[in-house]
Amino acid sequence: MIRSKDNFLQVSDGAWIYFEDYGKDKGEPIMILHGFLCSSKFFYKNIDALSADHRLVLIDWRGHGSSSKTLQNLTMDRCAKDVHELIEYLGLEDVTLLGWSMGSSVVMEYYEQFGDEHLKKIGVIDSALYPFSPESWNSHSLAGFNMDAMTATLENALSHHDDYARTFTRLCFHTPPCQEDEDWVSTEMKKLPVYIAFALYNDFLFKDYTETLSKIDIPLLLCCADSPAIPRGSKWGGTIGIW
Repeated sequence: MIRSKDNFLQVSDGAWIYFEDYGKDKGEPIMILHGFLCSSKFFYKNIDALSADHRLVLIDWRGHGSSSKTLQNLTMDRCAKDVHELIEYLGLEDVTLLGWSMGSSVVMEYYEQFGDEHLKKIGVIDSALYPFSPESWNSHSLAGFNMDAMTATLENALSHHDDYARTFTRLCFHTPPCQEDEDWVSTEMKKLPVYIAFALYNDFLFKDYTETLSKIDIPLLLCCADSPAIPRGSKWGGTIGIW
């Protein structure tokens, strides 16, 4: 049974998912899915602008931010189900579903499971839709099934959690963040326990959503950055799509 309390929805497997809902009396809804280690707080500077003409829904995936630190169902599959259950609980239709980084894989998994149900538009932002891919287009640091690098990253996160979070924080900024921003972002990242983080990340690495793009028959926006995290963008490059 799905239950709710304040800003939390208890989804069908028992986990409590945190969400925020702005501009309920405004236009068509936008839902934004954050990236790995992040949370809904990463979009706080976008709330006023996006909720001026749209209903805006932000969510913390399971394990992240204020959501349950569950050990169950740490997969893209389950995260997509959480999104679907929240959309249905809020009664949303004609949703613009935007995924940032790993959040884009959740968007792709949503489409694989539910098609365009409740959706009007999709956005995929700065994402690697198959991080382990051995293909030449893939510039992800773990490309080519690089389990040695994955293991080293996990060991570093376990042994030096604060340093790992701060390094990851700096990768999220185009230019080095001020100390205040580095502090709050890295603190937010550390809300996700390492053992939960890498269970989700492991599932993310092995999932190939590159072919999902060709199945999408609603408007799609695809944004790819040249960043320290994913240099040279991706095989798609630039910004593609028609709303």
